[in-house]
Amino acid sequence: MDTQIWVMGTNGQWRQEKDPLAQYRHLEDWNAEAKAAGYVSWTSFPQPDVLPIGLEVYRGTDADPGPLFLVNVVTPAFYETVYAESAPALMDLLARWTPVVQGAAVSRVAGDLEDKDVILAALRALTAR
Repeated sequence: MDTQIWVMGTNGQWRQEKDPLAQYRHLEDWNAEAKAAGYVSWTSFPQPDVLPIGLEVYRGTDADPGPLFLVNVVTPAFYETVYAESAPALMDLLARWTPVVQGAAVSRVAGDLEDKDVILAALRALTAR
C-alpha cells in the first residue's frame, strides 16, 4: 500500500506527504481508518451513487498533525483520496474540480432525458411554433 498522498497546499501547489491514515491500515475498513485519524464527514456532492463522479469532504481536527481536509473523488466503483492543508486550499481544490462533477451531472441528466425522449419532444414542440 502506498504511504504517500497528495496534498493541495494553501499556495495552490500539490506536494506529497506521508499518508495520515497509514498507521491505521490494520483496521481494514476505510471509514474506521479515517475516524481513527480524526476525520469526520463534512460534506459530499452530489448525493452518493447518483452520478458517475462525486466529491466527499472530511474535516480533521485542528489538533491533528495531518492536513485539515481529506477529499475522496468517488465513482460507483472506486475512490481516490487527496488532501487539502487548509480551508483556502480546499476551496481552491473544489473550484478546480467541481466543474468536472457538474459536467458529469449535466451529461447524466441529458442522457436520462434522451432515454425518455424528452429532448426530442421538446425540440419538436419548439420547432412546431
